Amino acid sequence: MFFLSKLLGQAVRDTQNRTVGTLADLCVVVEGVYPRVTALVIKRRTQRLVAEWTVVASLEESGTLLRVASAALSNRPLDDAELLLSSTFLDKQLVDRDGHKMIRVNDIQLVRTGANLHVVAVDVSSNAIMRRVGLAKVGDRLAKKSKPHLIDWRTIDVSESDAAAVRLSVPRGDLSLLHPADIADIAHELSPEERAAVLEALEDEVAADAVEEMHPSFQAALVGDLPDAKAAELLGNMSPDDAADLLADLPEERRSTLLALMEQDDREDITELLTYPERSAGGIMTTDFVHVPPDVTATQAIERLREQEHEAETVYYIYVIDKGEHLLGVVSLRDLLVAPPDKRVREFMRADPVTARTDADEEEVTRLIAKYNLLALPVVDEKNVLHGIVTVDDAIDLVLPLAWKKRLPRIFH
Repeated sequence: MFFLSKLLGQAVRDTQNRTVGTLADLCVVVEGVYPRVTALVIKRRTQRLVAEWTVVASLEESGTLLRVASAALSNRPLDDAELLLSSTFLDKQLVDRDGHKMIRVNDIQLVRTGANLHVVAVDVSSNAIMRRVGLAKVGDRLAKKSKPHLIDWRTIDVSESDAAAVRLSVPRGDLSLLHPADIADIAHELSPEERAAVLEALEDEVAADAVEEMHPSFQAALVGDLPDAKAAELLGNMSPDDAADLLADLPEERRSTLLALMEQDDREDITELLTYPERSAGGIMTTDFVHVPPDVTATQAIERLREQEHEAETVYYIYVIDKGEHLLGVVSLRDLLVAPPDKRVREFMRADPVTARTDADEEEVTRLIAKYNLLALPVVDEKNVLHGIVTVDDAIDLVLPLAWKKRLPRIFH
């Protein structure tokens, strides 16, 4: 496996181990799904030489060795089916089938298949930028924490690409193939205008997930630059706790304007969260959780779970509450699935679960989650009314830097 950026500029030597020049580009022919490398373009002072792939003895990141003497090389025009890989694709904008710009091609991945070398993917991650500017070792260290984000070449529509952009053979909705955390990493490298353009090219929920992964300063700047209606829509698609944290960083007038534009349920949830101190259990919790009454059967509870799943932060626990929303118990997903279908929830729920009060500080929250190995901690008031839950990934945010948190698996989405 190679990245194009690590090959370009490396020395090319002939069969007598004499330097011919440096690798300037690769000629590829588009056949089948993945383009095949047909020749190397070598820069030698002011000359441009072409070495056919058949005379390449070795191609490595440390340099290239040819089977022929440099005198046997000459320049030639491209065949009709050939393209220059770096010139044609590197640094171009990826554009979806509907014409929305997405992100820049920062690098290209190649893989050996037998005697041939094929192009298999484009890398749009920030790690690729480090490689491109000559900080490969730094990029490699980053790659251990955040792998390159590769887009399969099969989604590239070469026939529709031009000098400014590379067109994807997928529609706008399919851009969700990018992981939100990767989108956030890339967005940090972009200008405010480019960052907004990326979000415009994403489905609403994917855009919201990506914003949740961004650094708080980028979140506030981004929402501050968006039109009111678009910003309110974005906040409505975010988790209530993340939306509340973001709104808390905005000026009061702007915050009030956006809340007024949001749907009533979202506005009420976020407004409640904003009333709690930022570093308290109430300020950390999310109001999105699955709940059932005590007298439903296991089968009915599973149906309630299906109805609420798309809005829940996590479905590992189902909380049992009465008509007054008092917390009576908790049921794990495992217990629910193995319970007899007709058994009432109150018969197999865990009564008196571990809880935190809404005014508990973050140290108490993290201590309880760690002590009892919880995936989520219910948050109640003095009357034992359930107001929300703190998930373990939110607790991790409190004790680990953002860069370390991103190394952990996202098990709650």
